[in-house]
Amino acid sequence: MRKLITFLVALSLLVATMPSLAVFAAETGTSFGSFTVGGEAPQITDFQTYSNATCTTVATNFTPQVTYYAKVTVDDANNLSDILEVKVKIYYDADTSSPANEADISQGMTQTAAIMTWTRTTGTGLWTIDAGTPTTWAIIPTSCALPESMDATTGDWIFAFKVGKVATESLGTAGWELHARVTDGTFYTHGSYLRGKQLLWYGQMTVNTDNVDFGVVNLGTGFGADVNKVTGISVTMISNGDFAGNGAVSEMWNGSNPDNIAIYDETGVCANANEFSLMTWGVDDFSKAVLITLDGANVMNNDQTSEDGLERDTITAWLKLSNTFPNDTYTGTVFYKIVNR
Repeated sequence: MRKLITFLVALSLLVATMPSLAVFAAETGTSFGSFTVGGEAPQITDFQTYSNATCTTVATNFTPQVTYYAKVTVDDANNLSDILEVKVKIYYDADTSSPANEADISQGMTQTAAIMTWTRTTGTGLWTIDAGTPTTWAIIPTSCALPESMDATTGDWIFAFKVGKVATESLGTAGWELHARVTDGTFYTHGSYLRGKQLLWYGQMTVNTDNVDFGVVNLGTGFGADVNKVTGISVTMISNGDFAGNGAVSEMWNGSNPDNIAIYDETGVCANANEFSLMTWGVDDFSKAVLITLDGANVMNNDQTSEDGLERDTITAWLKLSNTFPNDTYTGTVFYKIVNR
């Protein structure tokens, strides 16, 4: 009995000294790994102007105060959310045979340059335009468009804009050029030119004088320096190129009595009953006055204006009557209009 106990104790000690399979030493360690994805420069892969919002009809000519769309297609391997800014410059080039450099366009000028910019901010970003002041150039944020997803690697920025009233008309070798530039979060940038656009003539005239009243005139009189004359007629003209001011007139003037009609004579002779004629000029100088026609006669020449326009408040008109006219007050329309020249 005593030997058995001793054996069991020895066995127990032996087991206690054997290594346990459930106990491990610190056999492994850890360290942190990292890598940085380098910034990839964005690329403008397409740049064009269009006359419709869906950007399917290319616009080769611009008319002031009409809405156009400049589409800039951008690729960025770091995703479009990396884009900080997209900028479009549109500017006048006096000689397109030697293209102008967009780097020379640092600010907008009403007659010659506009700079449109999309800047990344909260929300959909900020659409702005710099075209000098005062100006009728405009960017239309509600009609501008961004890529469908900023998580994509390619997409379109679409600038909706209107050209200003006095943006210089294209003549001869002159024309308009555009340049788009995209800048990303690491300030990598890429630019693209679009050349050969033409800007059409624009003219606007506002007549400030409501009524040209010659008062009481005598039969068979007229066409003299101080005879049957009205002066101080005022108009304001706005144009992006050389223009002429024309005077025209309605053919029939009505008397207060419906049976009385005055008939306009384009020859200025007034040989027949109930005929009348008009002459006009931009200032009170009868020696330069021209006969107004039904379609319009050139009464003054002017050059491109500022956005404020050119006011002429010295326009003068002269009236001539035939020898036979019913006694009445006759009313009709004198038109002053602006035309290209």
